[in-house]
Amino acid sequence: MATLKINPSTIAERSDTPHGVYHLSDNPELFEISRDNNFEFVVTNLDGILKVGMTGDEQEAYIPNAQEMLRLSVNSSSIPHFTQRAIQVKRGNNTLNYAGVPEFGNHTIQVIDFIGADAKSILMSWQNLSYNVETEKVGLITDYKKDCFLLEYSPDYQLVRKWKLYGCWISEIRENDFNADNNGKRQITVTIIYDKAQLDRTDEI
Repeated sequence: MATLKINPSTIAERSDTPHGVYHLSDNPELFEISRDNNFEFVVTNLDGILKVGMTGDEQEAYIPNAQEMLRLSVNSSSIPHFTQRAIQVKRGNNTLNYAGVPEFGNHTIQVIDFIGADAKSILMSWQNLSYNVETEKVGLITDYKKDCFLLEYSPDYQLVRKWKLYGCWISEIRENDFNADNNGKRQITVTIIYDKAQLDRTDEI
């Protein structure tokens, strides 16, 4: 079989391989840009979560629509990817690299603290499942680990891709100090640990 040889300097001159803006505009179905603000982050199995400091006997001790309120409050989300360190074998003056064990980084979301939606209480209640300050007990993974979904949409909100994050739990909640000179919106930064993430081709959450 003959080897295909391409001279990069001649590609721009070939009429059958255009790569300028006119080529982009002539193929709108291929070159619609994705946008940073067309996304949703969903934490599953949060509805009916017990509020921090309550035993369950009190009226309104549970948050009935926690999943929806948190979904609407998320303002930004990182994107799940993994890294692999190289396993190196050295022979003579050279090094051979093999793929090592994959490691998924921490996931970060930023949440707007709407007073009515009370996303802060939802996040603290979820975190309380992994460690209860009052009882000083660490929770069971069947209680505090939740599956999460990151949904990416087109500008007209057609689903483009969906990641499923397995075994998510909150390791840290951070927020800015109160400041009498600052009238900006309050946001909460949440660090989420997860076991793995993969693209999910189903339509269900």
